[in-house]
Amino acid sequence: MSNKVNRAQQWRLFWSSFIGFTVIFVLLGVIVFVLFRRTILTSVDQTLRVERSARLAGPPRQTTTQQPFGQNNANQGLQQQHKVVHPFMTTTIIFNRNGKILNQGQLGSRYETLKNITLDTSQKGELHTITVNGKYNFRTLLVKVPVTNADQTVAGKYLLILENIDPQKAAMRTFTKVMLITMGVFWLLSILMSVWMSRLTMRPILRSWGRQTEFVGNAAHELRTPLTIIQNKLELLLTKPNDKIIDQAENIAIASSESQRLQKLTQDLLALARSDSNTLQTNFEKTHVASFLDHTVEPYTEIAASQGKKLVLAPVADFAVTLDQNLIHQLMNILIDNAMKYSPKGSTITVSAKLLGRKWQLTVADQGIGIKSADRQRIFDRFYRVDSSRSRKTGGNGLGLSIANWIVGLHHGTIVAKENQPQGTQFVTTLPVSPNTSLGSRHEKKA
Repeated sequence: MSNKVNRAQQWRLFWSSFIGFTVIFVLLGVIVFVLFRRTILTSVDQTLRVERSARLAGPPRQTTTQQPFGQNNANQGLQQQHKVVHPFMTTTIIFNRNGKILNQGQLGSRYETLKNITLDTSQKGELHTITVNGKYNFRTLLVKVPVTNADQTVAGKYLLILENIDPQKAAMRTFTKVMLITMGVFWLLSILMSVWMSRLTMRPILRSWGRQTEFVGNAAHELRTPLTIIQNKLELLLTKPNDKIIDQAENIAIASSESQRLQKLTQDLLALARSDSNTLQTNFEKTHVASFLDHTVEPYTEIAASQGKKLVLAPVADFAVTLDQNLIHQLMNILIDNAMKYSPKGSTITVSAKLLGRKWQLTVADQGIGIKSADRQRIFDRFYRVDSSRSRKTGGNGLGLSIANWIVGLHHGTIVAKENQPQGTQFVTTLPVSPNTSLGSRHEKKA
């Protein structure tokens, strides 16, 4: 079921990325094409406006503009020899009010091509694109010359100024082809990028999903065990209502022990839930390490002595660091409690701290059973236990070191388990003297 959900989510991410890339590429292509088309016709339109201004200003000047259209026989012969594909450039057709072409002689050989153009007075002053004989493309501007114009040959007439745009049309066709090929390539790239991005996006989701599934399963298993024991003991007590408390002291003690274990497990689960949600408010403050450790370790010395063990705090130099005292206190509780659980009678547990430049190191070393090298990388995983049966006897639930690792992470430090010579394990925590983090209230405080 989870695989189907993951695949469905991955497909949704793929299609959203693919559609997004496609829309971007299409919009990019349309914008570039429109801008290119507008730019390529700007010079043509400007030529038409200049010609209009010249016509309205007075008698036309003799220029070489009309030469490519047949007025110069030598030039025409040269063009015919070379078979010019687009012989039309800029020319003008003069219409009377009835739409008859008046400058047929001026047009020369061009007249046969342009004679089918009709006058449409509604287009006066507007730029248009027309196709003549299905072959030639022109940009046109229709002008009504005032009767007061100095050039009486065009006064009161309609002038249709034409500019051949076949080269521009060819350029636009080539550009369109290039754009389509480019967009096709980018479309294929968008598919590959969408697949890659959907997989990349799904990786943390799948990891989180897997961790959540594993966490829920392990938590349910851990909660089920003490609840089952408590329920069994209570049901047993109900079968013997006439017994005295002293008669069932062992069952009551077991139920009480499991209840305490259940309470500890619940607290640990809540701590991990806060770590996952990043809702914990931290309070970093300047702390003198020597007095802080002395205050933290002291309560455990008597507990260790009652178990036939020795807890020693090595001499610590007087230096100050910035930390969250409550969290580091919890870290110390976890590490010392863990060391005491797995240390035999007569052994010594040593707590030490030292300054290392811009960092400081906190070490809790025991002379216990030790941890195999293969297990050292996994002991910080949630619910992971090197020996489940032994952890049951000592009351462990596999969450303490996970919480310790989370606390160290909040301080931007590292924690590792190393072999302690000649026997046992040492947990070495390295923390920055002043963490680069958003601190809560920071003030001078001696532990």
